Amino acid sequence: MANIPEPVPVTELIAKRRRGRHYAGDGCLNYAEVADAWPVVWNIEEVVRANGVRTRQEHATGTYGTNSWTVYDADDVQRVADAIADGSAVLQPHWCRNTEEGREAQRERSEHWRRQVVRVRWVQSVIVLGLLLCVGVVWFLVARA
Repeated sequence: MANIPEPVPVTELIAKRRRGRHYAGDGCLNYAEVADAWPVVWNIEEVVRANGVRTRQEHATGTYGTNSWTVYDADDVQRVADAIADGSAVLQPHWCRNTEEGREAQRERSEHWRRQVVRVRWVQSVIVLGLLLCVGVVWFLVARA
């Protein structure tokens, strides 16, 4: 593969963390930091699985319930970043930003999610219109009684 940017060292990513913001725990990186460490990769989940990067779930409970997200082991992320730089990482062309297959796969995923959003909005619109119709019918029946 050509045009592979140099990996960003994990220590630099951790040093860039701003005070007062929430980040992954010690020895871990969040998704955005992994994306910065592997600038050539767009399909991070597949590269994580293929290269054996350890992950764990973190949780936080707030007003609206519990949220959970995946964090990635910093040492494993650095190992894979180094392997990407020297060409020994397990990478498929359709996982990378610098290949035509990767750019096409990225466009397909983006289009898929765009269609999903449009579909959900149509369904929501139908539900709202149905509820308005029901309210209108009830109001009409109450007003006639």
